[in-house]
Amino acid sequence: MAFQRRDTRPNVRRLVPARDLGLPLYVQSQGATVGKRGETITIRQEGRLVEEVRLLDISQVCLFGNVQITAQALRDVATREIPVCHFTFGGWFTAITHGLGHKNIELRLRQFETAAEADRSLALARAFISGKVRNSYTLLRRNHPDLPTEVTNELRRLRDRIATANSPETLLGLEGATARTYFGSFAGLLKTDKRIGFHFEHRNRRPPRDTVNALLSFVYSLLIKDLVITLQAVGFDPHLGFYHRPRYGRPALALDLAEEFRPLIGDSVVLTLINNGEVQERDFLHRAGAVALTPTGRKQVIA
Repeated sequence: MAFQRRDTRPNVRRLVPARDLGLPLYVQSQGATVGKRGETITIRQEGRLVEEVRLLDISQVCLFGNVQITAQALRDVATREIPVCHFTFGGWFTAITHGLGHKNIELRLRQFETAAEADRSLALARAFISGKVRNSYTLLRRNHPDLPTEVTNELRRLRDRIATANSPETLLGLEGATARTYFGSFAGLLKTDKRIGFHFEHRNRRPPRDTVNALLSFVYSLLIKDLVITLQAVGFDPHLGFYHRPRYGRPALALDLAEEFRPLIGDSVVLTLINNGEVQERDFLHRAGAVALTPTGRKQVIA
């Protein structure tokens, strides 16, 4: 006689995420106009049609510099909750245009309540920075050909101190020390030399002063843009964070979430672009001590 085992586990419906086939549409040809015709978005240059994309295939519209969008196109994409992201010619993310947005006011109320409670806010901030340290550590261990032992020991020490940081000021200081340690070894991840035009000494920005930092800043800008869109899509206020303090026009919560993804997404993409030769010195503009990507260089990064 065989004994049959009764399965007492609850019958839980499996959650399957929606499959979004849309992709971002990037328009950076200066003087171009984004319009609408039927169920398609059109891109015209000096009155000449250069591209048509179905609205169903678009998840967001990203405009760089002097690119116009017609009222008809803007109204239609806003109705469909397709955000329009505005960048400067150099790639700085400056604004976003969207529809009426998510209607879940209860979620935003909880977000504001949590941000007002110092202990809960600090706990979230520690989690963001702890994730950043762990991912930075992993990226260095996997890709650095000769990582000094003192660097790994220092990152582990900082990780442990971050887990018990008892104030935002302490956490900020530890995060800064982590960034200095990590970027102090970042040059060892580059399979190149100064003759090719890609060398790295330290992190600098606003404006970036070398090609590697120009790539990092541009990729980070795209990452922040995607996080702002994601936060708005699910109902959060992207301007109220838990680690980054609120400041006029600053997407603090998007910056919070970006911390642990900077090494995994931003830095990994930059290393791939340089080490695989997908960007060259000719893809950058050098002006008054600042470095920025050319339109061709930005296309390489976006691709």
